[in-house]
Amino acid sequence: MGVLMRPYLCAFALASMGLFLAACGASMPSPLPTATPPPSGSAFDAVINQNYGDPSGVELAIYKNGVPLYVHGYGLRDRGLPDSFYASNFWGIQQPDVVLNLPRGQFAPDANTIFDLASVSKEFTAGAILLLQQDGKLSVNDPVSKYCPALPGVGQMTLLNLLQHSSGFVDYNNFYSYPDFSHAYGSFMSSGQTDYQAIADELATFPLQFTPGSQYSYSNTNYLLLGMIVSRISHEPLGTFLQQRIFLPLGMTHTQQGYPPAGTTDLALGYANRGNGPQRIYQWNLQWLAGPGGLTSTVGDLEKWDEAVRKPGIFTQASLTQMFTPGPFPQSYGTYADGWFVSSLNGHLYIWHDGAIGGFQSVNATFPNDAIDIVVLTNDGSGPDPYSIIPQLFSIALAGRT
Repeated sequence: MGVLMRPYLCAFALASMGLFLAACGASMPSPLPTATPPPSGSAFDAVINQNYGDPSGVELAIYKNGVPLYVHGYGLRDRGLPDSFYASNFWGIQQPDVVLNLPRGQFAPDANTIFDLASVSKEFTAGAILLLQQDGKLSVNDPVSKYCPALPGVGQMTLLNLLQHSSGFVDYNNFYSYPDFSHAYGSFMSSGQTDYQAIADELATFPLQFTPGSQYSYSNTNYLLLGMIVSRISHEPLGTFLQQRIFLPLGMTHTQQGYPPAGTTDLALGYANRGNGPQRIYQWNLQWLAGPGGLTSTVGDLEKWDEAVRKPGIFTQASLTQMFTPGPFPQSYGTYADGWFVSSLNGHLYIWHDGAIGGFQSVNATFPNDAIDIVVLTNDGSGPDPYSIIPQLFSIALAGRT
């Protein structure tokens, strides 16, 4: 999968953003501890060891029929003090280890470690829309103009266009180059990180890239707007709706919109190697990312979600059919449905989403006809996309080897 087509949350103009951050004063790296190599007796371990090294912290979980087949942590979720940060805190928010007063040290990840999910969050935002459709409060065929009348071109655009990335909207998560949403971010912060209207107002100044429904172009704006619509229809924040309708019913006790609550200690911190060795990456503002990438969770909670979308329960069969019906624009790596890519791997139905965000990468992959789910969460923003190792992991799981 080419870099430009990867379904990543990070839609920055990276070159100009990097120059901006560097100009703000990047800290020089200081010596950091190295991770203890994981055991190498498992076929799954061999895949991780071949693809990830220091400084990667990786949590791998593979399930068969909802039962753990192999769950293992590698490297470090926290490399300990002293911290060395890459660049500066563009986001202007306190980092989660400071907010939560986390105990710091060389800690390995485990099944309860909470990671940033990045664009895997889109699965849940799409699910929220489908739950509201089940409730009879909206339809995926509704025109976007019904909910956002001031946006350009929305009269011929439907919620399904947003769900399947065929709207033509530019990506709002971009700063200091076209399309520049830095002013909207300032307004969002001034509102106490609760008012998303500034994003919609800024969005209205940019023309659509194409006629809605005429082509596919992955844009985080689509899921930002869907999250806003969920909030508008339900009369509560997106995170509250997800908590009440998905997380609590499924027992997803370690999942939330934004960073975890006070008392959390098992939290991964984001790192990357930008050429000077492993450094902390300032973690992003998850309230700004909301619908397209604002969730944090664990491998076990994601498995509860994967089981929930395999058969009717909180979702009707009609909703599940809608969720996994591919859109009209196939790509080399799959076709976007509602919050998921639908594809095949060696003749097996393969449904997935990956993501990347400020020192984290993730993939949630399910093979429904084989009842196999694979979740890979990592706090290495410079390592390989976990999507790239799914074929190897699936082959091992399918053969029943560990």
